[in-house]
Amino acid sequence: MELTDNIPIISKEWVDRFASACSAGNAQAFVDLFLPTGWLRDNLVFSWNHRSLGGHAAIFDYLVDRLHKRIIFNVNLDEKCGILPSYNPSTNILEAAFVFDVDFAYGRGLMLLRRQDARWQALSIYMTLTDLKGHEEKGPDLRQRSLSFITENEDWKRSVETDPHVLIAGAGQSGLQIGARFKQMDIPVLLIEKAESVGDQWRDRYPSLTLHTPNTQHALLYTRPASNSAKYSPRDKIAAMLEQYAYNQDLVIWTRSTMLPMPIYDKEERKWTVHVNHNGVMKTLRPAHIILAVGFFGRQSMPSLPRRDEFLGEVFHASDFKGPQAYTGKKVVVVGASQTAADICQDLASHGVECVTMIQRSNTAVVSLDYVSKTQLDFLWPPNGDPLLGDFRGIAMPISLLKQLLILSKKEREAYHKDMYVGLEKAGFRLNEGPDGAGQGILLFQRGGGYWIDVGAAELIIQGKIKVKSGIEPTHFDPQGLVFSDGSLLEADSIIFATGYKPVQDIATELFGEGIARRITPVWGLTEEGEIRRTCTPSGHPGLWWGMGDFSYTRYYSKSLAIQIKARQLGLVDESDA
Repeated sequence: MELTDNIPIISKEWVDRFASACSAGNAQAFVDLFLPTGWLRDNLVFSWNHRSLGGHAAIFDYLVDRLHKRIIFNVNLDEKCGILPSYNPSTNILEAAFVFDVDFAYGRGLMLLRRQDARWQALSIYMTLTDLKGHEEKGPDLRQRSLSFITENEDWKRSVETDPHVLIAGAGQSGLQIGARFKQMDIPVLLIEKAESVGDQWRDRYPSLTLHTPNTQHALLYTRPASNSAKYSPRDKIAAMLEQYAYNQDLVIWTRSTMLPMPIYDKEERKWTVHVNHNGVMKTLRPAHIILAVGFFGRQSMPSLPRRDEFLGEVFHASDFKGPQAYTGKKVVVVGASQTAADICQDLASHGVECVTMIQRSNTAVVSLDYVSKTQLDFLWPPNGDPLLGDFRGIAMPISLLKQLLILSKKEREAYHKDMYVGLEKAGFRLNEGPDGAGQGILLFQRGGGYWIDVGAAELIIQGKIKVKSGIEPTHFDPQGLVFSDGSLLEADSIIFATGYKPVQDIATELFGEGIARRITPVWGLTEEGEIRRTCTPSGHPGLWWGMGDFSYTRYYSKSLAIQIKARQLGLVDESDA
């Protein structure tokens, strides 16, 4: 019998051993199921947090006082989720999904097993809660819409506006998906958005912006892309999608609204007192939770170079770039060498700008969209696939294990990009391969930048249509352009600073003061375990949460965040283990 014929049997036998270790509360038996370098990724099962543990010692120390308290039962292979047990001989990995119960919730998991010395052991096990028993998501409303439905919806809206359990600051993709999830779990939630309309935060970005992920990756929660829609969505379609989503999900949103500084938290009542400027009218709210869904970054960051007032041209941040039309026949300098800089330089060089120069202040990881699609994105989010299934597979992989696997693929990645990398280096562009050679993917988790996914800018640099000045810093302005640390002058009619944004924690300081801000920051980046810091997990202050990430991240983790808040509402959470 071929090995592939045995995979369902092997999977079932392993799951049975796993179930026995769990039901017995035997941490050592649990650990023995793993390779010595195996990983456990836990999402709310053994603690009220997101944890990643690598190696026998770390897994044992984590579970020795936890496993017997959280009895796992009804463990079975999950044959309904779309992941059937399968074996990849090229990687020697068996993949299978499973489901389980704890006393108050349902859960699911994904196991990656590897055969070593005739034994199947876990390279990684992912476990997550999926629903609180008796408080599952409501699912679709099957009633025929009528006047009574409209009246009921208006009543719901008024009750939410009067007494929201959760206040979400920000109605971008993260805030909207979290809000939609909460509504399905019967958590009254009010969103406030400073812009005139939902989607404006995308409409205000540079016109050539197009997402480099397939539409199944950036589909919004509970939706699927149209079967004939473009694979990569441009800025304005994303904006329209967000606005329509808010309407279709019946979310309660106040636009033209901002939270005023210094909300007050009452420890006894476990509620905030929040003042909101709602289109010029002051409102006071008493939510139990505030979620900051304000995006990855804070406000514009631009270096403060001397003698700016002497420069005869225009200077602005990349977020204010409105397209290339005004720069035909001009000399434009773009300071920065990550994704936004590459996109803007490509846009300018393709539309008759006389001279486009990219200023590269530090080296950059570059990878082609074609390569990222073939090796990562199209596997997780194939055309017409289930976005949540791709999310599940992606989240199931511990980030530290992902980094190890990406390091192993470095030679393959370099061989694929050999001509592009040689051409860029000849043009004076300085490359890096990401942390320890892991590529751009880990940079996303660590800092949200420092790379670009290439869709043509690299070839324009190689052809000399985008010039590169690297390795030296601009020191001050001159009437004709920028002066650099080596004394050289680069003439320009316009200078665009694609220099990123200030840390988002600055917003926390402005809203809550330094005391609270210190407790809830830093946010994003990786912990020592390789988990994202404080995003959709306890922030360090009761009733205050960060909700940020790309489409897939908050689409998936909106459920984790909803379970955490609902569990607190039900009195299930031991805050000492959160």
